[in-house]
Amino acid sequence: MYDPRQWTFVADMNYSGSVTISDIWLWFKWLYFYPGDGFVYFLVNKAASIGHFFEITYSSYGGVLSGVVSFFVWVFVLSVIGAISDAQ
Repeated sequence: MYDPRQWTFVADMNYSGSVTISDIWLWFKWLYFYPGDGFVYFLVNKAASIGHFFEITYSSYGGVLSGVVSFFVWVFVLSVIGAISDAQ
């Protein structure tokens, strides 16, 4: 099955032929949704029965579930970084 998510970083995210200011927003979006999209990928490919029950498909990339999971992952990551910085 074709996976529409671009998992590797490409500077020209919108494939316009050159890197422009509009690509910068797409870089942040690509990075922010990476953890949640990974969870969606897991549900679609590795836990297919659960993904099917909750109607999770490749079109869920960048969606609400992905956004919520990504939010909590980034809060956790930034909290750990903050705790490490405070400990030093």
